[in-house]
Amino acid sequence: MVNRLPTALRAGAAALTATLLLTGCEELVYKDRELFNPPPDTTSGFLGYFNVASKQTTCGNCHVSFQAQWKETKHAQAAGDLEASGQAQGFCWGCHAVSELGNAVTVKAGYNLVSDSAYRDVQCESCHGPGYTHVQNPSRDTRPLASIKVAEGLTNGCGECHSGEHTPYLEQWAESKHGYGGGAYLVEGGRSPCNTCHEGRAAIRLNFGETTNYVEQADTGVASYQPILCATCHDPHSAANEGQLRAPLSEPSREQLCVQCHSRQGAPTPGSATRRGPHAAQGLLVIGDDAVGWIPPNFTYTGPIVSTHGSEANPRLCAACHVSRFEVTTAEGEFFNVGHTFEAIQCLDAQGVPTAGPCTVDQRYFGGCVGSGCHGSVTTARSAFVAVEARMNTLTDLLWTDTDADATMEATDGGLLPKVLAQAIAANNKNVINLYDGTLTVAEGAIWNAQLAFTHDRGYWSSFTVTGQLSCTPTTTCTTTGSPNTAHKSSGEGVHNPFLLEALLTASIQAVQTTYGLAPDMPVDLTVQATPPPGVRVRNQ
Repeated sequence: MVNRLPTALRAGAAALTATLLLTGCEELVYKDRELFNPPPDTTSGFLGYFNVASKQTTCGNCHVSFQAQWKETKHAQAAGDLEASGQAQGFCWGCHAVSELGNAVTVKAGYNLVSDSAYRDVQCESCHGPGYTHVQNPSRDTRPLASIKVAEGLTNGCGECHSGEHTPYLEQWAESKHGYGGGAYLVEGGRSPCNTCHEGRAAIRLNFGETTNYVEQADTGVASYQPILCATCHDPHSAANEGQLRAPLSEPSREQLCVQCHSRQGAPTPGSATRRGPHAAQGLLVIGDDAVGWIPPNFTYTGPIVSTHGSEANPRLCAACHVSRFEVTTAEGEFFNVGHTFEAIQCLDAQGVPTAGPCTVDQRYFGGCVGSGCHGSVTTARSAFVAVEARMNTLTDLLWTDTDADATMEATDGGLLPKVLAQAIAANNKNVINLYDGTLTVAEGAIWNAQLAFTHDRGYWSSFTVTGQLSCTPTTTCTTTGSPNTAHKSSGEGVHNPFLLEALLTASIQAVQTTYGLAPDMPVDLTVQATPPPGVRVRNQ
């Protein structure tokens, strides 16, 4: 093989020499493009846009993929949207441009100090802080990491801007079970696999595969545990899904944003104890997943098992009810509900402002049910809710009514299962409702389905003990009065999937009657009454 590179170089050199002889000598200077402009705010070192017209951030000159994703987000349109609203005032710009809000800087900075167009919009530095030191000496030691921690009174994080009377996301979230009102992150934050859905950082990493670094990522110990915070559900960099969410809302599967966590266990595991009943099965009910509910023997229901609120008629699925936004005009002014308490039908005070409650069903907000397109009016939605809740109460009562309100299933209580228990005790059979062994009896299966369907009115289904039965496996050292049988509340008062829940309960009741030769305390029509609306997705048994 002939090496032609020297020949090519000599030819190129000869051509260049000829050109220079013909045109005269000129000094040719090759210079790399500057990667950053001098920061308008020289005190804090916020760089802002490298090119305002093209929305090219200085950070994006190197972090190309993040720049491309960010440019499609609402954050990239923050300044223009403010101006288009006709409501722009001086104090608005701190959150609609790069400033000290959202990051670790605590003094007036960025647009709040120098009203330069380079700082328009919510850019990288709004969350990460000033980038000047890093661009001068790019290294791991100088990189400005964003904080994902959220709390009232913090001087960084999402809450500095997403709070206040017009956008009370922080305040409402803090009261919610996702926020500090839940508290489970302190209990479950260090336990695997619980932390997958109970601790904010683990949920980001394990559910969404996100490995981008941030201030709190490597912190250890209970003090570092985080609740399910903004960045757990929202992707700060990407607008691939609405609301910059990490997963879609409208996907009726386990890939849907909420369902990724609200789908831990919907059916008994063969060969395993059922002391821990349905666990985070709300999403499975909504989408009508196959792995939800105990299927009774000879279950003959052949029609569709309908996921009413998981249908194509409700494209926002969980968020249609649980993230319902509305405005209220009070004597003190406007109140904006942004839906981040995640309560589906919130209690309202006399002025129509959401309150913690308790309250009657007439004091609850059913506007979200209408706004989602599912119900024609608030009155219709409320009536449907009352009817479904009453039906769930009637059917679960047929299985067990805790007559003396002691959260203990006893032979003297009402319903079919206490009668089963009385039979077992009389026969000295301690395993008919033994929730610790690996055998699933018809009685235990019926309990599982009742725990899927129970309402707030029948809260004893979430934690109870059973008298006269074993409560642990023979290989463990425990007494017959061990830990209670527990379950998450999954049904949403029955509305998460009334058709499926009613079918499971009626079949369970019939199975208990047949298996144990019993009659219910009172005659009840066990025909499935819920009517599937048109256009829903269906599941065949």
